[in-house]
Amino acid sequence: MKAWAVGLVALQGCLVLNAGGNPANVVYCDLIKSPSIYLGRDIRVRAIYRYGFEIQQLESPDCCVEKPVKIWVEVEPLDARSRKLLHRFPKGMGLALGVFTGRLQSGGPFGDGGYRLRFTVSQIEAVEAVAHPSARNPPSWAPQNCSHPGEPNKAEP
Repeated sequence: MKAWAVGLVALQGCLVLNAGGNPANVVYCDLIKSPSIYLGRDIRVRAIYRYGFEIQQLESPDCCVEKPVKIWVEVEPLDARSRKLLHRFPKGMGLALGVFTGRLQSGGPFGDGGYRLRFTVSQIEAVEAVAHPSARNPPSWAPQNCSHPGEPNKAEP
């Protein structure tokens, strides 16, 4: 009985450390399938950040979805390294594929009123690619020609 109680106390300690410590690594496709699992938690996610006039949202870098989940993005004051990475983003409007750390919240509306989820970025950990948005010439690293919702992106031959 004593060992069980000690194990329970240790488990609770680990959960508290995880809640206030390192962010959980989350695959974007898992995030949009079950966003409620991640609400209020610090998470690290690889995603496309699309921004411009009245647009600040996360998008999937790896999968196509049947019904897109709109996630509004807000950026907290950033540390020096994150600010340096942010300066690599195109001015005004753009797309940035990277790894972002922050907290997911619900209860909107957020942004223009059409967003029920908000991701508050506290750190930019990596920037893999950036581009100016173009409907005629989208970047090769953005999902295109999605034919199977929830499946990895498949480019046309």
